[in-house]
Amino acid sequence: MRAFSLKSALLACAALTSLATLPATVRAEDAPPAGQAAGSVVRYETDFFRQYQVSTAFDMVLHVPGFVFIGGDSARGFSGTAGNVLIDGQRPTTKADLGNTLSNINSSQVDHLELITGGAPGIDMHGHRQIVNVIRKTDAKPAFSLLGIYRNMDGRTNAGVLLATFNSNHAGRTTDITADVFDFFDNGANNGRRYSTDAAGTSLMKIYQHAGGAGMESQASHSRPLWGGKVTVNGTYNPSVYEQATAYVDHTGKGVEHFTEKDTPSELGGQYERKLGHGLDLNLNVLNRHERVHDIDVYSDAGGTADYRALNQTSEHILNGRLSWEKRDGLTFNIGSESVFNSLDRASTFITSSSPLNVPTDTVRVEENRTESFVSANWKATRKLSFEGELKIEASTIAVPAAHRSDSFTYYKPRFQAVYALTDTTKISWKTIRQVDQLSFNGFASSVQLQTSHVTLGNTALVPQKDWLNTIIVEHTFWDKGAVSLALEHYDYEDTSDFIAVNDGAQIYTANGNIGNSKWDFVHLKLDTPLDKLWVPHGTLSIDWLYRQTCVKDPITGRDRRVSGVEPHIYTVSFSQEFARAGTSWGFDIQSSGKDRNYLANELDDAYFAPWTQVWFQYVTPKKLTFKVMLKNPFGMHFSQDRMVYQGLRDLSPVVLTQSTTSKIPPIIEMRLKKDF
Repeated sequence: MRAFSLKSALLACAALTSLATLPATVRAEDAPPAGQAAGSVVRYETDFFRQYQVSTAFDMVLHVPGFVFIGGDSARGFSGTAGNVLIDGQRPTTKADLGNTLSNINSSQVDHLELITGGAPGIDMHGHRQIVNVIRKTDAKPAFSLLGIYRNMDGRTNAGVLLATFNSNHAGRTTDITADVFDFFDNGANNGRRYSTDAAGTSLMKIYQHAGGAGMESQASHSRPLWGGKVTVNGTYNPSVYEQATAYVDHTGKGVEHFTEKDTPSELGGQYERKLGHGLDLNLNVLNRHERVHDIDVYSDAGGTADYRALNQTSEHILNGRLSWEKRDGLTFNIGSESVFNSLDRASTFITSSSPLNVPTDTVRVEENRTESFVSANWKATRKLSFEGELKIEASTIAVPAAHRSDSFTYYKPRFQAVYALTDTTKISWKTIRQVDQLSFNGFASSVQLQTSHVTLGNTALVPQKDWLNTIIVEHTFWDKGAVSLALEHYDYEDTSDFIAVNDGAQIYTANGNIGNSKWDFVHLKLDTPLDKLWVPHGTLSIDWLYRQTCVKDPITGRDRRVSGVEPHIYTVSFSQEFARAGTSWGFDIQSSGKDRNYLANELDDAYFAPWTQVWFQYVTPKKLTFKVMLKNPFGMHFSQDRMVYQGLRDLSPVVLTQSTTSKIPPIIEMRLKKDF
């Protein structure tokens, strides 16, 4: 389990909502009560959210009936990575976490929210079927808040966050600033046991771990009128340090490992938007991102020392523009283009017992130049039927100078979506889209894992995987705040990204690679129901269940199998009960943590994590002081990692080693205190 900051963990736990749509167009002056539908836009006033005792815009978004929050994609580029929440009709010009951005806006700054289904005039849906538009007050009092968080694990390990947020929106000038300092512990780095079986018999190793780190996060944005439009500038700077210390003890002696990662990401962006008249809207974006990651991993025992070091430096430069034309009410055209330059410089060294080892592609530079142009149309044909169509043309060049590679690609990416309201409470939608995934630059470079002595080779010949997605979704809303949806999705993939085997003399390596065509089938059920009519006043139950079946031909055995790293079942169950008059609320969450399998060249690796649970209680005083306490993982979640290592190629040669590593995460107590001024 990866290390994370306390603030990020809180946001992740909060994002448990459901998905369903409310029908057709509602004008602001005659909007129906919340939960009732009269069109493709439903407006929610701030009074609706008081029952949930919200304090941020993110809290409000999570309580929109029948809506599931999507924070966006972390892939390179800008136009294809948007989340499904807009602020004042525009996407923020940042690729920072959208949940953080919304959490940094005080609820007192929000005028109302709009749930948009299928499309609305002047709104770019970014390929989503549903969008929530957060409309801020045009003139609001400045808001300032302080948040303190304390966490304790196992009664001995402590961590905390201190965060300050400032919001101002006056005379068309908006300023949002947030900054925090934090330290954290990695709740996945826990003491455990590893059982190994080989030709020598069964051995037991005890593992003692401790991990955590510290850092800061800062984000600021400012917008103001300019040249008849509005200009926005924003930036982030989030340095952090993560350290993990591990001791391995068995009958042969003791080994010690120390891992350090220094991560320094930053970005600077700007946006200009203006109405040009005659139904024309202009939107321009520029964004520059940089990140430097330095890893140092050192292992030593009686037999010697292994030292692995890697330095990653990535940069991204984006210029994006869009022109929208509302020809008439219900028909909008968009045309735009994006130019992106990305680069990765990675250098690594691997030394054992003072002898450098030559790992292929341990030093690599990757460059990508990409231009993507698009034209789209959104047409509300009738009150019940809307269509959205788009064609993107992507032209890109991937260059790896050290491998003398420079390949150019052109992809045509059409998208079609239709939404039909069978009734005011039931909708059916269909989407067909051609998608081209972004290549992971890390796949071009080799990496070494000292704990298992496993080397994964980089592959400078990687190409992006492509797919056709067809999905049908049926949705129904009920009881004002209730929603249920069932989605069936089918993907046909080309050039599936997985692992391949590389022979280097007598040595067999695992490498990142493309392994051909695959098929993916998903069933996604979501339920969000109020429980008042089931004798639980002010209660809400949310269930989210996803089943994923994948099939690809194994490049080693030729037999069908699952795609590596795709968990077959994912679910969350969340219950909450709000007592607004008393200022109190409580609830619990249960979340599946995963069952994962990776098919390596000479290994079969499995990981299993038991469900994650938490229970919480919150009290809000009349003077805007919020106290929340959470008991996370009260039953002590177990997880295990199993390895089956073969003498040669996996499944085609004898097994020479099996390993089973088990561990248990202790309960975690978290307390947070927030004051809004």
